[in-house]
Amino acid sequence: MNKKICEYLNCNKSKSFNEILFSYIDKSGHKDSEIYKKVDIDRKLFSKIRCNNNYIPKRKIIIKLCLALELKRNEFNNLLNSAGYSLSNNKFDQIISYCLDNNIYDLKQINQYLYTFCNASL
Repeated sequence: MNKKICEYLNCNKSKSFNEILFSYIDKSGHKDSEIYKKVDIDRKLFSKIRCNNNYIPKRKIIIKLCLALELKRNEFNNLLNSAGYSLSNNKFDQIISYCLDNNIYDLKQINQYLYTFCNASL
């Protein structure tokens, strides 16, 4: 019985958040330092993300990583979902969706929208 479950789990294993994130970073051609500086997180936290395969950062950090990498909607959703998160229908997430749909990746501009329409920021 345990063998069947193990086979099933191995066959249906999806990539981890960590694997997906770093494949997108590699694909982008950016250095790690460029990404974590753009996202405004420190090297220590970024190292924790890189070195600990089981570490999942907060949702806002993942959104900022997605935007820094200028991911398209399907890639954005793929990375967010791999961490157990998704976009909902609240105003904050609608603004993020609007920015994705309109290729707006500038974090300052996005934060202006977020602050204006829902008094929040990334």
